[in-house]
Order: sequence, then structure tokens, then C-alpha cells
Amino acid sequence: MRAQEKPLFHLTIHEAQKPIQSGALSPVELTRAVLNRIEAVDGQLHAYLNVMTESALEEARRAEAEILHGHYRGPLHGIPVAVKDQRDVKGAPAAIRAIREKGSRDPELSEDSTVVHKLRQAGAVILGKLVMSGLPGEPPQACNPWNTGHITGGSSTGAGAAVAAGLCMGAIGEDTAGSIRNPASLCGIVGLKPTYGRVSRYGLAPLCWSLDHCGPMTWVVEDAAHVLQAVAGHDPKDPTSGRAPVPEYAAALREDAKGLVVGVPRHYIQECRARTDPEILALVEKAVGELESLGARVEEVTLPTLKLATVANAVIYYNEYFTAHKREVPTLLKNAAPSRRARLYFGILTGAADYIQAQRVRSRVKREFAEVFRKVDLLALPGQPEPAPTVEESSPLDVLYRHLAPDFLAPFNLAGLPAISVPCGFARANLPVALQLVGKPFDELTVLRGAYTYQQHARWYERRPPI
Repeated sequence: MRAQEKPLFHLTIHEAQKPIQSGALSPVELTRAVLNRIEAVDGQLHAYLNVMTESALEEARRAEAEILHGHYRGPLHGIPVAVKDQRDVKGAPAAIRAIREKGSRDPELSEDSTVVHKLRQAGAVILGKLVMSGLPGEPPQACNPWNTGHITGGSSTGAGAAVAAGLCMGAIGEDTAGSIRNPASLCGIVGLKPTYGRVSRYGLAPLCWSLDHCGPMTWVVEDAAHVLQAVAGHDPKDPTSGRAPVPEYAAALREDAKGLVVGVPRHYIQECRARTDPEILALVEKAVGELESLGARVEEVTLPTLKLATVANAVIYYNEYFTAHKREVPTLLKNAAPSRRARLYFGILTGAADYIQAQRVRSRVKREFAEVFRKVDLLALPGQPEPAPTVEESSPLDVLYRHLAPDFLAPFNLAGLPAISVPCGFARANLPVALQLVGKPFDELTVLRGAYTYQQHARWYERRPPI
């Protein structure tokens, strides 16, 4: 289907940018179409915490005037996007920061996070804040647009649903143990966790200082590249922000796997096999074979300490989470959502010795990755253990149980490596399955190149949810 034949809310950022720049597509018209889509279907999906209708339309009108006067800022100018609640947005309720004491209200923020500030500088239209798991008061969790009886995965729950259903053209998620890639895989979209330090964490409500990564969630790889281009770079307000130069990510958008060496940690996939649906394994193996047919060389690699990485990630995560919320613990243990309370209990029950041992595992894992990446350009493995469970099959505590055994996502938070989830097929009940590609530190270009090459060959993005 050609771009002009699609509903406006199903345009990708990449498709919309040229007509917006030329004046053929109005940012106001596009924003209204997405707002109407939100009004039409978000009652079924529950992706948004709040929709900033008036300010979004005002931003769209401003973008349109700038473009008409020849001041086009780039691919995000006039593009409606949304932000996971964890990110600060000036004037919007910061629900995840709230401590729901009697009579308290969610604070309203007087400053944008750095990522939101950069989105505004790029001319993006901010539609609102998206639901995430673990919010105070436990609002309804987002439903999967492919089958609303199934979950979207966490914790960027609303972002997965909103991007997949056309309720925004891109979103900013956050990933501490898989929270960008998990909902991306379950919702059939692209989710990119950049290298730790590539994107500023300033203005992010912390889950874990040394594991939190912010990145784009989009319909296609091109859009992830455009969003990353806008938000990446050093930020003096974030002491963990990296100083590596930011390349031109559009250079990765070429269909070319020739020369790429793709490592497959089959020993680790086998370690996770008992908890992984056979359909997932078969579809991911097929996708790796397709990359090979496109010119990549596939090699088996071994990382002996990888089996300890998920639990080490969990120990660091929950200890830092407990420390970040220590003053609020009595209130949170009474009033917080079950998943937040469980994180705190885990942080209380593990101590300094466990944290130090987890950091030792982290150092060893990073050394093993560095050794493997001398031989390969990318790692390929599943992006999920199973298709999206039903609401009845899932529990707010499931993610905590998952963190105590080897999984496909958390090891790359522990090592701070860039990783992308890209759709690679569908399993039973029309539910998406994802291939995960992992790269060297600050080498998002190669990660995007591998994902784009596979995407353009497989073309799963042409299939949209039925909602």
C-alpha cells in the first residue's frame, strides 16, 4: 500500500517527513488524525495516562508555520510522538514519582527531561504521557492491539500498544531489564535500547541508575534511527552521559548484510530453551538463516558467564531501586503497586555482599562480550520467550520471576550494549515474534543496519493489527 493510501495515523515517520517538508501534508492535519485515533480506540487499549490535546495542536500549528516559512528542522518536525510516564514533561502529571499518601496529588513538573527537550528542539509534537507498569493507583494496563485479551509486556506497556495501533508515530521508552524490547517484541514494533550513556537520563524517574536506558519505540527501523538522531548525545546534566560522537544514523539505512559477521550464542539459547516457546525458536532460527542468505556470515559464539547475567542484573536493579526510594519505603510498601513492592522487598532481602558479587559478574560478562565482539559484528537471539500471554495468564509479579533465571533481555542491560527488537513473524493467535540483534558499545549504526536489512527483506511491517 502506498503511503498516500494509508490512514494518516498509520504513516511512518519516514513516510511523513517528505510530504510535511514539501507542504503536501499538514502537521495539524496529521496530529488531528492521530488524536482522533486515540479517541476512537484508546478506550480499548488504555495506552495513555493523559492526552495533551490543546498543547499538541498548538505545537502542530507552530511546526506548520515554521515549515511554511522555510524553517524545516528535520525528520521529526511536525511528527506526533508520545513519552513513557517515567520521563518528565513540563506540566504533565508524573504519576510514577507520586507517593500516594492520604490527600496527596501527583506533582506537576516545571521542567522537561533532556530527551523531551531534544524532541521539542527537533520540532516533534508531544501528544502526552503513556502508561507504564507499576504506577500508583494501578490504572488499567495497556492491551495488545493484535489481540486485546493479551498483554503488551512491560514496563513500557503503553508505548508498545500506542505505536502498534497508530496512537502515536513514535514513543520514548525506558529499558532496565528489557522494558523497551519486551513490549516491542510482543506488540510487533521496533524497540531500540541504545548503549548505556548514549541517551541522557536527566529527568527520568529512576528505577536503577546503572541499568536504566532510554530509547525509541517505532513502527519501522528507519523511524528508530530518526528518533535516536534527535535524542542522542552528551548531556552535562547527566553524569553517566557518554561523550562518544553521534554519527549520522540514516547512513545505516541500507539493505546490505554483506561482510556482517553475526554471532549466535546457541549454548545460551539452549540454557533458556525450557522457558522458551518452540515457535519462537523456530521463527528466530529462520530469521538468522535469512540474514545469512542476504550475505551475513553466521558463527556460533560462547559466553560462559552469560547464564549468571540475568540474576546479577536483578540484584543490581533491586538494590539500586531500594536505595533510590529508601526514604519513601514505608509509604510505598503500603500503597505501591505489587510489582513496586516486590522490587523493594527484593532489595531489602539482598545486601552489599550480593550487590558486590553481582558487580563482579557484570565485569566478567563485559569482558566476555568484548572478546566475542573482536570476532563478530552482531549477536542474534530471540527477543522474547513466548508470544504475548493473555491477561489471565499474566501477573504483575511475572517479570520478577523472569529476572531470577536466564532470559534473553537483561544481560544486555548489565553490559550496557545496544540491542534492537525487530519483528520476525507471527505465532499462534496472530501474535508477533521478534528477532533481537545486539551490537558493540556505541555501535548503533551496525545494529540498525542489520535490523534494517532484515526488515526490508522480511517486510513484516506491512502487516498491521486488526484494531
